[in-house]
Amino acid sequence: MSGHRLTVEVSPLVRIDDTTTALSMVLSRAADDANGSDFSFGTVMGYINFAGDWRYGVTSTRLIDTAKGRAWTSISTMSKEQLAVKPGQSLTTCVAFGAVDADSVTVLVPQTGFVTVDVVSRDEASRTGIDLKAMETAVKDDKQVTEQAAASPIEINSRTVDGSLGARTGDKDVTIVMASDVTFASDSADLAAAAEAQLQTVAGQISQYPDGGTLTIVGHTDDVQDDAYNQALSEKRANAVKTRLEQLTGLDKWNPSVAGKGESEPRVSGTTDEARAANRRVEITLTPTGGTGSSTKRGGLGNGTGSATPSARASSGGSSLPEAKGPVGKGPEGVTVQRSDGSGRLTISLDHVTRADGYLLGEVKVVAVDGDASASDWFHDIDSGGIFSNSRNEDSASVQYTLSRACDGLAVVAGDMQVLPADYVPGGKDTHWPLADFNLAEKLQAGTAMTVAVVWPDPGGDAITVDHQSIKKGEGSYAYRLTDIPVKDS
Repeated sequence: MSGHRLTVEVSPLVRIDDTTTALSMVLSRAADDANGSDFSFGTVMGYINFAGDWRYGVTSTRLIDTAKGRAWTSISTMSKEQLAVKPGQSLTTCVAFGAVDADSVTVLVPQTGFVTVDVVSRDEASRTGIDLKAMETAVKDDKQVTEQAAASPIEINSRTVDGSLGARTGDKDVTIVMASDVTFASDSADLAAAAEAQLQTVAGQISQYPDGGTLTIVGHTDDVQDDAYNQALSEKRANAVKTRLEQLTGLDKWNPSVAGKGESEPRVSGTTDEARAANRRVEITLTPTGGTGSSTKRGGLGNGTGSATPSARASSGGSSLPEAKGPVGKGPEGVTVQRSDGSGRLTISLDHVTRADGYLLGEVKVVAVDGDASASDWFHDIDSGGIFSNSRNEDSASVQYTLSRACDGLAVVAGDMQVLPADYVPGGKDTHWPLADFNLAEKLQAGTAMTVAVVWPDPGGDAITVDHQSIKKGEGSYAYRLTDIPVKDS
């Protein structure tokens, strides 16, 4: 963990009362920890909260119900618990969550990995040796954020490797974003030749829901022309997409609507070429009758099982892959990467991933070859909207302080699609958080290591390839690829 040798023991999840659950953790630091610097669990396992101040302790621990596609964010604040531990010492702490109705959950332990624990009653907890009184006292003394108590549905976020098409699947709807620079020629509402592949993909998505539903097509432009011109162009482009979709797939059971928003709803703020390109788009939202079924049909990307990437084919190993932008190595063997200035070399490897219902659980190992190496840029999605937004181009105080250091950019390659880490919206908020480690900014000393925990939707197959293809302005490429990563059953 952040270059230190540590162990974490996790208790069952205890139902404290009808609205609160909690688990305890024993955090131990090895007596022979080679990194002798001061260490606090609280700064590594905590996170910056939505208001921009630190929540220490083990508050970035998450709970996952893989069977029903749900995640819980901690309701603890633990603002004073930095949890400093010296070599050879241990301490016990606890973290609280809202009510959990599952029999067992998978715990994402920050920079450690995953463990599945039972959900038990107070009586069962006492019989297993849990110090229930200490746990209750800790929960009572903690100022809790009850707005985050409810479980959140886990969502899917994917995109083509070239960025021309992106798809996001929640429980109720699917939103597909088509880049207008590929779909149309400049200042034109005539479909370009390259649009056909995009629209075939969208048609395939529509066909996955034979009962139909509501279909909304909305055109958007940049801010280069005047409002009236942009409004008219956005409407024409949306209608062109609808016309072609009607030719490609039956819309008889769908209730389609078309609209143009001109420049009024930019996806990315700013007037740079990159921002304007992101804002030129057509968004298609499918709201199927009865929902998307994403909570029970998350896997099999590309095989018609509720995926947001119907044309993608899962890629096991290194065949038929898009061209890599950086060094390539087999997952178990790893690949060594370094910054463009030659400093901060890291070896990144992934021995295997574990299949759990419709998800893959990965524990990526990062070893510092040189000192003064930070892992965050090698895992964050820099390309979507910059260093201060997440992989969905969302921006907020919590993104700027927390998600800019998170693992939201390491994607599974499925055909020509990148399937990004699964994500969710914590209760009461509107920003997606990845089901992956948050705070990866700590610098590693030479020879020390850390683990990055990440959850992906399952593309099927017995092996996967993962990509990180981001390029950071002023610093160069942070791209690499790991191939032939075995998939093991849980």
